Amino acid sequence: MNKISKDTICNVQRALSSLGQIRSRALFGGYGLSIENTMFGMVADGGFYLRMSVLCAEQSWMRNAEQLTFTRRGRSIALNYYLVGDTLWNNPIQLREQAWISLVGAQHERAQRETERRLKDLPNLTLQMETLLWEAGIKNVEMLRACGAKESWLRLRKINKNLGLKILYALEGALSETHEAALPADIRRELNEWFQRYSKPLHS
Repeated sequence: MNKISKDTICNVQRALSSLGQIRSRALFGGYGLSIENTMFGMVADGGFYLRMSVLCAEQSWMRNAEQLTFTRRGRSIALNYYLVGDTLWNNPIQLREQAWISLVGAQHERAQRETERRLKDLPNLTLQMETLLWEAGIKNVEMLRACGAKESWLRLRKINKNLGLKILYALEGALSETHEAALPADIRRELNEWFQRYSKPLHS
């Protein structure tokens, strides 16, 4: 992480600490910012972008704000995030209010998606994995989130004693809406340490 992005993330964490613990992870060449696994902002090239949702589509500050884009396979793709300018940065109360609207909007959209999506629609999860999760008593996205990656892995292991670390990564990635190979190094390390403690052979 370069210094300008690191400084911006620290500034966001300080300014919005009242909303909850803000975590960052590498994403689209920048860094996604989330609270309780809900991404509401991005940092790219030192700029802070807030997510637009149905709840904040009419906010005046977004009308002339720069939209975040990234390049993939030579194509420029626009993301639903808009640059926070100096006016908003210099008004801490309004900044927190707009960030809260972005967060609540993202939570609302995620809740809607989860009522419509099946487990196999999450990143890393296949139809076979969905079937195993059903056998383990985890029948929808909401139940998977309630259990978390570790508890879900333990339940699956009662069905398949040969379950490996990659499945734990896959579950964590599914919950954070990312490919398991893109999980941050600190999360992979923590999961690996947990796996070493809990992956001893089960007694028959």
